[in-house]
Amino acid sequence: MRKCLGVALSLFGFTATAEPLTYIRSMPLISDLPTFGGISAIEMQNPGIRATVLSDRGAAFTITLDRTAQSYVIAAVQQPQPHRDSEGLAQSDKHMFFSYEGPAEVWRADKTRLPRHPDFAAYPPNGSLEALAATPDGTLYALPEQSGGRRQPFPIYRFFLGDWQIIGLLPRRGPFLPAGADIGPEGRLYILERAFSLLGFRSRIRRINLENPDAEAETLLTTGPRVHDNLEGLAVWQSHSGATCLTLVSDNNFLAIQRTEMVEYALTETLAGGARCD
Repeated sequence: MRKCLGVALSLFGFTATAEPLTYIRSMPLISDLPTFGGISAIEMQNPGIRATVLSDRGAAFTITLDRTAQSYVIAAVQQPQPHRDSEGLAQSDKHMFFSYEGPAEVWRADKTRLPRHPDFAAYPPNGSLEALAATPDGTLYALPEQSGGRRQPFPIYRFFLGDWQIIGLLPRRGPFLPAGADIGPEGRLYILERAFSLLGFRSRIRRINLENPDAEAETLLTTGPRVHDNLEGLAVWQSHSGATCLTLVSDNNFLAIQRTEMVEYALTETLAGGARCD
């Protein structure tokens, strides 16, 4: 466990508006824990203060933020399959869920493996259940990283009453691939996507109305190369002052040339009246 002071000065950085999202802040995440890195998923508990993050090498951590002191504490915690390629994280009112690649599976934190959709067996070891989200009642939504072709849409899987079903298709737009997902406080599905080129990583966030999942997805954000690092995890939460906040984390691939960072945006429309992501 390491407490970091001073490195989080950008946590309270400037606010720049870009409809429909407003950039709030970025913060490097630094730890002397040897397993910390490769962060691929995040869930926020106790909004704005405590998060759980997941490494794609099987480790899990809590991050406790002290926004007043501009510091954070990172501590290692257990997850159900610590030797697996863990990619997705989702939190309901009762359970935390983890998705894995090679093979594609979803487990609860109590080490219960959920049934598998027949499609899961066909996904490549490094291209399956990358994005996972949960509603408060435990309904799960999952998307694979690979769709099977450049023109083939991504299936949106829903786990409800003990069974997986495909409830819609996310059209494939450009080079972006799903990396993370979460359910917003208004009940819509937010999907983080990423793309890589020689110029660096790009990020995109789309939002889906789950009551009509085949309708056109709303694009909330598209960044240029190297605006952020390799963003893979997304948590959507509501602050005490009423803002809808999006916290994202990056996967540094355990490489010195990349960085692990936490990035926060807010829905611009929810910042009216002085609401903040705090």
